[in-house]
Amino acid sequence: MKINLIVGMLVMSFVFSYSNSFAQTSSAEKDSIECLKNFSLYSLSFKKKMYDYAMPAWRDMFENCPDVTIRIYSDGVDLYEHYLSQENDKAKKDALVDTIMMIYDQRIKYFGNHPKYPEGWIYGRKAVDLVRYRRNNTEALTEALQYFEKSYEMRQLKVEPLVALNWLQTCHALKKKEQLTDDEMLDVYIKVDEVIGNYWSKEQSENKKKVLAKISKTCGGILAESGFNDCGRLEASLSPRYESVKNDQEALNQLLHLMNKLECTDNPLFAKASEQNYNLKPGASAAYFLAKYYVKQNDFDKAITFYNNAIELEENSEAKAKYYYELALITFSYYKNGPKARDYANNAIKLETDWGKPHILIGNIYAMESKKYGSNEFEHLTVYWVALDRYKRAKNIDPECSSEADKQIALYSQYIPDKETGFFHGIEEGSKYKVASWINEETVVRYR
Repeated sequence: MKINLIVGMLVMSFVFSYSNSFAQTSSAEKDSIECLKNFSLYSLSFKKKMYDYAMPAWRDMFENCPDVTIRIYSDGVDLYEHYLSQENDKAKKDALVDTIMMIYDQRIKYFGNHPKYPEGWIYGRKAVDLVRYRRNNTEALTEALQYFEKSYEMRQLKVEPLVALNWLQTCHALKKKEQLTDDEMLDVYIKVDEVIGNYWSKEQSENKKKVLAKISKTCGGILAESGFNDCGRLEASLSPRYESVKNDQEALNQLLHLMNKLECTDNPLFAKASEQNYNLKPGASAAYFLAKYYVKQNDFDKAITFYNNAIELEENSEAKAKYYYELALITFSYYKNGPKARDYANNAIKLETDWGKPHILIGNIYAMESKKYGSNEFEHLTVYWVALDRYKRAKNIDPECSSEADKQIALYSQYIPDKETGFFHGIEEGSKYKVASWINEETVVRYR
């Protein structure tokens, strides 16, 4: 009697606590007290990581109540991954991986129409796990590639970023085994890059955007490792593609984006594609690609014209900040115009307040212009104070710039005035000091 009461309480507890976990109604036979009891027993054990106790009840649910709740599939994969991590026997490990694949297959059968995790999502996760556990098996990689392709076919730009990354990594592995052509590899890269770019453009969290940027950088590295770090080879592979997409601006943009990312902008194909892109629609990205081409040709007057066009037409603040930053680089390195370059860099900072590279550029401009400031050696050296301020600012707001900022701080700290010179000029350490002229920045006095 007491045991029946406990079971009854477990069932009632499950009904109230897990009612939201059920995604669809099962048939009358399977939607029984036994299913509810098994779910309650396995889920409680699973939460406590008592996997051996959870397994029998989970298996009964998987076999007899497959359409009751989606949780048996996500929990099932976790269960078998636990046993995989404990197993050393190859045959047994293979059997466990086969079971994980079977769990995904049954999830597709019963929950393929789930609104949040539909069939295409499941195929992506199945492919990732197959590659994870059988990455050295060419046949398994080929099978996983089919799942990745199904996932993309069904999800398009909604494919998860990490799934997209694994897709490209799988292609790279197959290409090394000569199971994939250059064109097939490029085609997947372009799709993956578009997926990552789509997520990045919609993401509001800066931390998540940084993760996406790292994934994008990794993808570029994979493509380079696949042999496309050779611009001649890339141009040869993309030339036929250009002819087929030259009247499709979206596809043309993707082609130019790829060549730009791999720094292959100094060739006839990039020039031809850039001009065609601008002729189709003189938008911001089209102007930017032309600017990049003219930089490579050392035609800086034309480059600046197109940079300004890109800035005028661009609506995205991050892209516009990038254009301003590159314009600042050209203005200082080629035209030697420090004040104008500083203005462009400050415009980039206004648009992207947590970006460190424009601050490092301004610090470099100050350091290189120091000899032109003031009328004596002491005044020349005071400019290094404001240069160091910029490097420290870059380091504080942008962790990705820390390494570069530290190098510049170490380099230019040795050039600030020494205490003896400061004493001679009657300026106390720790006091405020104004670096005037076009620099016009206040700093704090410190000595070597």
